[in-house]
Amino acid sequence: MDIQNHYYGHSSALAQHCGMSRIHHVAGLIQHGWTVKSPVLAQFADFNDRGANRRRLVWTTTSRGYSYDSPENKFPDGTSMITAIGAPFLYLLKDVEANDGLPERTMGPLVLPLHGTALVKVNGDHAGFAEEVLRRDGPSTVCLHIEDLEHPEIYSAWTNAGHDVISAGERRDPQFLGRILWMMASARKVISNRMSTALLYGSAAGADIEIYGPDFQLGADAETDPGLRMRELWPEFYEASPDNSALRVIAESELGLQDMRAPEELKALLGWDRPSAGAFFDYWASGPLEKAQAVLGLRKRPEGAHSGEAGLSPLHFLRHPFKHLPSPLPKLAAASAEEAVRLKAIGRV
Repeated sequence: MDIQNHYYGHSSALAQHCGMSRIHHVAGLIQHGWTVKSPVLAQFADFNDRGANRRRLVWTTTSRGYSYDSPENKFPDGTSMITAIGAPFLYLLKDVEANDGLPERTMGPLVLPLHGTALVKVNGDHAGFAEEVLRRDGPSTVCLHIEDLEHPEIYSAWTNAGHDVISAGERRDPQFLGRILWMMASARKVISNRMSTALLYGSAAGADIEIYGPDFQLGADAETDPGLRMRELWPEFYEASPDNSALRVIAESELGLQDMRAPEELKALLGWDRPSAGAFFDYWASGPLEKAQAVLGLRKRPEGAHSGEAGLSPLHFLRHPFKHLPSPLPKLAAASAEEAVRLKAIGRV
């Protein structure tokens, strides 16, 4: 239905788990990252008028950030508009473990600074963070988001401090999640300066977690930055010496371990158990049109939607049109021991 279904290799991981030979169009929307508020507001708001025939597939029924039964997650008749299926990362982790494909935990500290996007910028002291990591944990591996790699001053802040910089690649690359899994399974410790999807992945994969460093501001408006709310809702992650066994339980809950589906059920929820011309049409035509109407203000988004983009004009979106338009579906990525090792080399900048 939308390009976000194929961000970060998520559709590839789900197709692989379902035993598919290729990726198909999805009859709905898949949550593509951990959220502090409901994905209905954070990620699906451009399609809020769609009915129950287009599923909103979220990761979990038990997030601390929002109630599964809250009003924003229901249709006007009171029925739920969301269905939890578990995070694609968990399916990939399960499949790679089953194939005995996880690498040895031989990497030292792995750092993932808070990152922005083409639309939502991050302001913060990368050089100061790089020096603090060097002082506390020594030379480390730093995974920068592809958007940050476009800024030489960010890249040089880390390399000048003696760290090794890698990247998981473009968000439309089907190998993205495999690279992230390799990093999380290889690293002894995963560090960030804020609660994030990556920290949840690292914890679920068995790595130790630590949050420290300067707290970057996400977006132009400090009042819409969810950083303070993260500290309030997940204080365990911000402790000086966190209990990593307790963090793993929380991470698995936030990622929806308890909501994972068997392959045949997952195929049905994705609309992959039957031919669907509607999903094809949604992806290439009606979906992009609805998104454009929402961006231009011709269709109303629900209150509280996309708060990190507050104050942005439609022209801001139009500066990066191809980042939001559909493209041919990605190819299926393999999850094998050889692939996990090969991704180490591919992921390096």
